[in-house]
Amino acid sequence: MGDDHLRAEQAETRTETPAESTAPSAPPSDGPPGIVPGRHKWLVLSTVSVGTFMATLDSSIVNISLPTIQQHFGVSLSTVEWVVVAYLLTLGTLLLSVGRLGDMVGYKRVYLGGFALFTLASVLCGASQSIWMLIGFRVLQAVGGTMLQAMGPAITTRTFGSQERGRALGLNAISVSLGLTIGPTLGGVLTEFASWRWIFYINLPVGIFAILWAWRVLEPEGRRARQMFDIPGAALSFGALLALLLALIEGQRWGWGSAQVIGLLLAAAVLGTAFIVVELHHRQPMLDVRLFRIRSFWAGNLSLLIVFSGLFTATFLMPFFLQQGQGLSPFAAGLLLTPVPLTTLVVAPISGALSDRIGPRLPATLGAAVMTLGLYTLTQLHVGSSASDLIWRLVVLGVGQGLFFSPNSSAILGAVPRPRLGTASATVAQMRIFGQVLGIAVAGAVVASRLPVHLAELTGQVPPAALQRDALILAIRDAFIVAIAISAIAVVTSLLRGDPE
Repeated sequence: MGDDHLRAEQAETRTETPAESTAPSAPPSDGPPGIVPGRHKWLVLSTVSVGTFMATLDSSIVNISLPTIQQHFGVSLSTVEWVVVAYLLTLGTLLLSVGRLGDMVGYKRVYLGGFALFTLASVLCGASQSIWMLIGFRVLQAVGGTMLQAMGPAITTRTFGSQERGRALGLNAISVSLGLTIGPTLGGVLTEFASWRWIFYINLPVGIFAILWAWRVLEPEGRRARQMFDIPGAALSFGALLALLLALIEGQRWGWGSAQVIGLLLAAAVLGTAFIVVELHHRQPMLDVRLFRIRSFWAGNLSLLIVFSGLFTATFLMPFFLQQGQGLSPFAAGLLLTPVPLTTLVVAPISGALSDRIGPRLPATLGAAVMTLGLYTLTQLHVGSSASDLIWRLVVLGVGQGLFFSPNSSAILGAVPRPRLGTASATVAQMRIFGQVLGIAVAGAVVASRLPVHLAELTGQVPPAALQRDALILAIRDAFIVAIAISAIAVVTSLLRGDPE
């Protein structure tokens, strides 16, 4: 019965209203409205882009200020890191629940609520009088960020037809690239010339504008009739994701064989299994696991998880290579890392438009292959590599990233029934979070295990002053090799998505 219902919803998805229609269709009473006609759809995309930019900027602007925040409050590194960890854990555990909420009550309501909460929490973060106040308000800010990230792609997919979806998602990727590019530099300027508090206060004027603009542009939606929130599924999902993410984040510090990490991984497995069982038997599940029977959906999400794991294994370690390996300042290192988001900014819209014409399989697979090549070129870097040696390699990595993300997202979101867009959008965001955390965990584990080996090998062969530096560069190179292997798997999984029906 559940499969018949899913097939019916898929059929509804495939019979989309043409994007070039001249008159808007009335929203159905039991689901989100159809594709937005005419020029108005590009105004809708602009509201999504503002939300994407805010969320991305916030994630990249905070890291550069952590040393200053640590000094201001006089706390340890292990304490101040929770300014980032608390945000990441909250985001990673609530995405699925928020996605389902959007399917139930409407994407506009959740999206506007996310803007308001994110803006309010930003002001509270800036006004924090203790590190624990800041961490607590970061959790509140992450709830708002979750609402923005879960709803944005769903609104875009609902608004654009299959002939324009890739282009729209590619244009939205510009916001991601701008946030990643501007964040570190803007954070450094605000922290140095104003105060670390302004990295949060800056969200106030942007947030007020975004709320008013989204309220004006986004169309109202009818609440879906006879809907219920899956409380058992939400609780089990929250517990399983929290245990898994916490184990991955703290595994290196606690030890991968420690009782804490093993216990958390076992808890994640048990709760995750219970979650699947509950969802399969629930009339209105929070996550319809039958969506994973759709090949484009599971292959695209798996490819996204693998790509982000390989990518973040490398990108997490590049600042260490530049600062501790080559002795560059944080500002100089930040500037040298901008080719990746800048290249993605240029390539993503082109790739998205291309996928609308020829389908997502080829550009997404090519993107994964180019990223793998880019990771391989990073293994050739050494202590004497020049800025130009680094830049062209990062450009290759950015080209692959830009080729992959827009077509992959378009394929995933275009394959699901419209009433499940919120859930599917949240799942995509969930895979990104898992990929980031897994990539960082792999990077830390490889470097930690290989660094002593290289120290022992180089002792007596290099001057003592260069011993730690050279061993670190070799350990980072080993992590890049692991990232290559991970990224290469994504080429295969991307091919498995098949051609669109």
